Amino acid sequence: MEKLSALVGESGCGKTVSALSILRLVAEPVGKIISGEVFFDDIDILKLSDDEMRKIRGNKISMIFQEPQTSLNPVLTIGRQISEGLELHRLMLKEDAQRESVNLLKMVGIPHPDSRINDYPHQFSGGMRQRVMIAIAISCKPQLIIADEPTTAVDVTIQTQLLELIKGISRELNTSLILITHNLGIVARYAHRVYVMYAGKIVEHSEALNIYHNPFHPYTAGLLGSVPRLDEPRKMRLVPIKDQPPDLIALPPGCAFQTSLRLCYSAMPEGKTTA
Repeated sequence: MEKLSALVGESGCGKTVSALSILRLVAEPVGKIISGEVFFDDIDILKLSDDEMRKIRGNKISMIFQEPQTSLNPVLTIGRQISEGLELHRLMLKEDAQRESVNLLKMVGIPHPDSRINDYPHQFSGGMRQRVMIAIAISCKPQLIIADEPTTAVDVTIQTQLLELIKGISRELNTSLILITHNLGIVARYAHRVYVMYAGKIVEHSEALNIYHNPFHPYTAGLLGSVPRLDEPRKMRLVPIKDQPPDLIALPPGCAFQTSLRLCYSAMPEGKTTA
């Protein structure tokens, strides 16, 4: 059975950087991995050479990026962008890779895949481009897929279609999935386990049901408190998390250590304190 873990947290807390670090895609010299371990199949992939990492990236671990418009190459056809990984990792001949690309487009629900395989990214809608990204991610049948907010640029109807598609494919391929999202409704519906991130650190993780019923960390409680609930009386206002995220370079005074993290009172909803 497939396993789906969700990584949640506010913008700028480090969710995407963490995902890029797993694949060693952090852009240098702006960013650099200076310490830590990433174990995959009992191997610390941070210690692998670039050539060894290329055999894993896109093959055993793949990623659905947040913005397909900027992730897809505008001057290459969709078919070429899908078949490239098939030829590189699965050693397919060009003709076989082209046929498999058509099958992948059909699998992700793109109509008339035989003709659309020769189209360019700008000829697809936002939802269709995201389906192409999913096709590229699953092309080599990876063991792990990282989906970085895959429904950001689409409406609610398409969002549900894409999430059901990703879940169905991960089940069919028996692939583990890490879903990065802001949407706690998505987490409640799809995730088996939830990791809450704040200021660059994982501050809480548990089974999804336990997170919702027994949040341990004040920031988790703040996230849940800012979401409208249908099982409670209607309120005039939600309880927002006030102010801006703390500056990690110069943390403000008046913070308390909580699970090896300074969590600012100014970032807590009214009435909440640190544990």
